[in-house]
Order: sequence, then structure tokens, then C-alpha cells
Amino acid sequence: MRKELILEVAYQKFAEKGYSIPLSEIAEAAGIKKQSIYNYFKSKDELYFAVVNIYVETYFKEKQAEFNDLNHLSPEEQLKTIFMSIIDYYSDTTRLRFWKWLLLNETENLFKRSQSSLKQHEHQLENRLREIVENALSDNHKAETYCLPIVRSYMAMLHGTLDVTMIYHGEFDIKNYAEDVWMIFWAGIESMIIKDYTVA
Repeated sequence: MRKELILEVAYQKFAEKGYSIPLSEIAEAAGIKKQSIYNYFKSKDELYFAVVNIYVETYFKEKQAEFNDLNHLSPEEQLKTIFMSIIDYYSDTTRLRFWKWLLLNETENLFKRSQSSLKQHEHQLENRLREIVENALSDNHKAETYCLPIVRSYMAMLHGTLDVTMIYHGEFDIKNYAEDVWMIFWAGIESMIIKDYTVA
């Protein structure tokens, strides 16, 4: 039970201040002595990556199961559902700050280890998106030309909206913002595809 408490408090504190937070502050928040942390974790690095592994693995496992259960929807509905689901998940600012700190680690070793875990799972998401986009473009003679740029644009839209969520949290309804962003994104995709059909 104490180990789980340490992990939960560490998650909250790493989200708040990043890796630079002293172990003593984590211990104080957990109501234990700093030395007690070493009964479960050999070092601050080990605690940090235990937290990273738990939350990264849990997040992607849950989302992968959710996104693999969307095949009954149209490609447009699948892409929008994935986009809005991720935005909704990060409406919790603790989650968003934690993930942002992963990308802002001070040392090269921490950065590389964090990036390695994230990249592996992001590639899985990109592959899922590519499957959906390929299905949407199945009748388009320029499918190979369009597919990768669409996936890249989608990921840029997603990360950009998450940045807005963090910077302007509480200033406006982020779901309405995301809906507007999605509307323009998909309108552009549709117009490009329809135009290409006409030319063909």
C-alpha cells in the first residue's frame, strides 16, 4: 500500500514540478520520511521511470483498446472520436503537465529514456491512424500521396490543441475549441479528396 501511495504522490509532484523536484518534497507529501522511499526504489531515477512506465503503459493500453473498437464507424467518425477522446483525457491538467514534463527533462539520459517509451506507443497510434486514412482514401488514385501528409497533419493538430489546452486552461471551453479545429481539418481533407475525384 505504501509503495502505491509513493507512486501516486510522485506522479502528482512530477506533474507539478518535473523531475527536478526533491525526493524530500515527495516524501513530505506522502507523509513519510525520505529514507522510506529507498525501501521501494533504489534511486530517484527508478521512482521516476516506475511512474512513467505505469502511466504511459496504462494510457496507451486503454486507448489502444478503445480505438480498436471503432471499426463500426466511418473513417471520419473514427478519426474524430480518437481526436476528441485524447483531448478529453488531457482536460485533466495534471495529466497534461505530467506528459509535457516528460518532453522537458533536463538530462540527456532522462530525455532519451522518456522519448523511447513515448515514441514506441506514438508509432502504434500513427499506424492505427494510417489504417483509417488508407480506408478513407481507398478509392482515391492518389491515396499513397495523401496518406502520410494527412496522418502528419492530424498529429500536428492533436499536439497543437494539447498545447492550447495547457496554455489557456480555464479561459474557454477546450472541447468547443477542439470541435472547431476538427471541423476545419476535416473540411480540408474532404475538399482535397472530392477535388481529386473530380479531376480523376
